[in-house]
Amino acid sequence: MTARPHPYRHFIMAIVALISLLPAGCGGLLSDAPKRQLYRVNPTLTFPAGLPHVAAQLLVATPTAPAGIDSRRIALSRSPVSLDYFADAEWTDRVPFLVQTALLNGFEKSAAIPAVGPDRGGLRADFILDTAIGDFTAIYDLPTGPPRIVVRLDATLVRMPERRIVARHSVRREQRGAADAVPDIVQAFERALGGAVEEIVTSTLGNPALSQGHGSARSRTRSVRPGGVKTP
Repeated sequence: MTARPHPYRHFIMAIVALISLLPAGCGGLLSDAPKRQLYRVNPTLTFPAGLPHVAAQLLVATPTAPAGIDSRRIALSRSPVSLDYFADAEWTDRVPFLVQTALLNGFEKSAAIPAVGPDRGGLRADFILDTAIGDFTAIYDLPTGPPRIVVRLDATLVRMPERRIVARHSVRREQRGAADAVPDIVQAFERALGGAVEEIVTSTLGNPALSQGHGSARSRTRSVRPGGVKTP
């Protein structure tokens, strides 16, 4: 008696043959994602010699940002309703942490405030600076040529412990890239962010609330050195 072939035998053999050809034809479905070049944003900051010196302690909260910007990807836009990213480049950290670091460096470089640190680690101080990132994008608004970098920050100064808002300050900086190449675009981001940070730091230190008495706050908290280190 001759055995009858399985009714699905030829179909199964065809599927197996197709699967065996996929890696050769598609470069491998499970291949690693392409590596992206990492870029730091480290703006050069300068401040006038006449900045008012304050005695208050300040925490810089981690900025908030829209989901499309709260990323390590470098955002770009080619129309008012689109958002995309550079394919082969990304930041060394998420954008909110890059902005927070730049703000901390700005206050430290001003040499006008004795104690500033990040909000991570449960530290307390006289004031908290809350920041919302409204834009951090390379905008291609010309038919050819480099993009226009837009950085927009909205800062709110909050007195602690009552969490009373004492000041708000919005800043928008734009900088055209020198060329349509990622290193030149990153330098334009640095210049735009640096200008925004300088303006926020100068405005914050010039607020008279930071020069008023904070004895009650200082008695309930340790000092905060630059970088967030507590001292007795």
